[in-house]
Amino acid sequence: MCLGMTGKAQASSVSCSGTIAPTTEGHAEDELVYDVKCDEDIQGYSITSNRELAYFGTETVVFGTDGEVAEGESFGCEGSIPSWGIGCQGKMSAGNTVESSIGTSEALCEAAVQPKFWVTALTTQDVKGTPTPFVSEPYLLKITPCAVLNPTKKAMAKRDKVCAKVASAKSKKARTAARKRCKAAIKAVKKLKAS
Repeated sequence: MCLGMTGKAQASSVSCSGTIAPTTEGHAEDELVYDVKCDEDIQGYSITSNRELAYFGTETVVFGTDGEVAEGESFGCEGSIPSWGIGCQGKMSAGNTVESSIGTSEALCEAAVQPKFWVTALTTQDVKGTPTPFVSEPYLLKITPCAVLNPTKKAMAKRDKVCAKVASAKSKKARTAARKRCKAAIKAVKKLKAS
């Protein structure tokens, strides 16, 4: 029999919060803007989600508590596309706010569950006189819930609308294009029902 030794794990003391919301003024379709604030100095953060990401802002803006841009503070963000998260390195003082953007692969509410986004921060803490990096727990960013979450119902409505155009197409070329869109819509419904 093996017995595991239990002990007190060292944890990051930083606490972070923030919001995320859709924007129509961004650089990409289905873009969201986010802001993050922490109660300690941080050297990096990551944003993760239950939605696949197709875009993210590589540069950020950090604002001070006075609402002005914080001199000498920023982050550079990296990550794969598509992915389920990004990582950003740089620096921000306690109480300041970093702002940037990300974009989802599909419309935010095209899923069976509500969208969620988390921020995890990187800090440096003193451990017996030695500066030591610590990663925080994930903090949920505030987002307005989707009013309707039913991708299958939406896909079926789209299928019916698209497939109805096959019969009303006025030329052979238009009918061929309509059939192609109809087949794709039928396939999308089958895929959703199977998942």
